[in-house]
Parts: sequence; C-alpha cells; structure tokens
Amino acid sequence: MGQRSYNWSEIARNPKYLELKRRKRVFLFGWWIAASIYYFSLPFLSGYFPALFKIKLIGVINFGYLFILSQFLVAIFVAVYYTIVANRDFDQLTAELVDEIQ
Repeated sequence: MGQRSYNWSEIARNPKYLELKRRKRVFLFGWWIAASIYYFSLPFLSGYFPALFKIKLIGVINFGYLFILSQFLVAIFVAVYYTIVANRDFDQLTAELVDEIQ
C-alpha cells in the first residue's frame, strides 16, 4: 500500500476548491451573524425591555420562557439545515474535487 503525495499548493488554487471554500464561507458567516444576533437579543431585550418578558402567553408560561426555549430550537434548526446543505452541496463539490485530483 503505497503513499500518494499531493501538491497541496496546486489543490489550493484549484477552481473547484476555491468555489467550495467560498460557498462554505458565505453560508457559515451568514448563519453565524443571524444566530449571534438572535442569541444576543435575549440579554438586550431582557435588559432594556424587562416588561416584555413578563407577558403571559399560555397560562403561567410567559414570553421569556418561550424566547429562551426558542433559542434551542433555532440552534437545532441551524444544525439540521447545515447538515442538509453540506450533504447536498458541499459534499458534491468535494467529490468533484477529489475526482479531479485523482
């Protein structure tokens, strides 16, 4: 079983690799910004608008509880959506790049 050597600087200049890197960067940075804004809205809203978190929505459950729980749902959504996009787009580009290299 022989070792195969790769020219990594050539791979780094490959258009398919550059496209994969660009698409992942755009996707991840966009979702990172959106999730960060949503995450930091909790301390901002609770600090500046505390009455908002006292609004009762369902029985004894208020807006604050639901907002905090929604952050878990948003995190799960982002993880699932990333998995779908990665399996559909990023893995396809990676397979094309690997086929081209070999």
